[in-house]
Amino acid sequence: MLGIVICEDNEVHRNNLKQIIENTILREGLDLNILLSTGKPEELLDFLKNNNTVGIYFLDVDLKSNINGVRLGEKIREIDPLGYIIFTTTHLEMSYLAFKYMVEAMDYIDKDEDNYKERISKCILKAYNSYYKEKNNEEVISINSDGRVINLKPSDILFIETTTTAHKIRIHEENRQIEVYANLKDIQNKLPANYYRCHKSYIVNKNKIKEVNKKEYKITMINEEECYVSIRYLRGLLSESR
Repeated sequence: MLGIVICEDNEVHRNNLKQIIENTILREGLDLNILLSTGKPEELLDFLKNNNTVGIYFLDVDLKSNINGVRLGEKIREIDPLGYIIFTTTHLEMSYLAFKYMVEAMDYIDKDEDNYKERISKCILKAYNSYYKEKNNEEVISINSDGRVINLKPSDILFIETTTTAHKIRIHEENRQIEVYANLKDIQNKLPANYYRCHKSYIVNKNKIKEVNKKEYKITMINEEECYVSIRYLRGLLSESR
């Protein structure tokens, strides 16, 4: 899952940045959400430790805290080595710190420059395209939903189920659920071989299974969510999972 995280201690700047990001997501039709917007580095780090995500991080350099933005970026890199880090600042003279701490930042943007908004948008698009089209060369599933294109990496999906609404399915990732109008058969045809139709209402990612309860015909996923396997498909699931 890819999401955006903001750490900016100035509330005015934080709200402005949040608005720019939301406008970019809406304008470009991106499958993105702001997962956290805070002025506290500790809150950001606690969030990362409790959530498995790849982030696009917008970090103020001078956070008026016992940890500056560059050191925060260093700590983020330890938790999320694949994340995309962008520094925003009015202190360009501190940019050398990003190299000192080997943060591998995507960009270093001056809040006062005329093309600030464009630079922010460009970073979002670059990170988005890199994550969905380049990382591991994994083929992406694209679904049109409510006027925007949702891009899904098959490796992020735990299982897919039907809903009580006709022709609508629910896709479970580790940290989010997405509902779209589609049917299981069409989705299954787009998925790699590690996905198994375990029930008339479920498709499961065999690589994300934690446990199969043969007595209750229940599957527990790595995030403790549960789905079901029918008697008809249980033997096939167990044989293919060996």
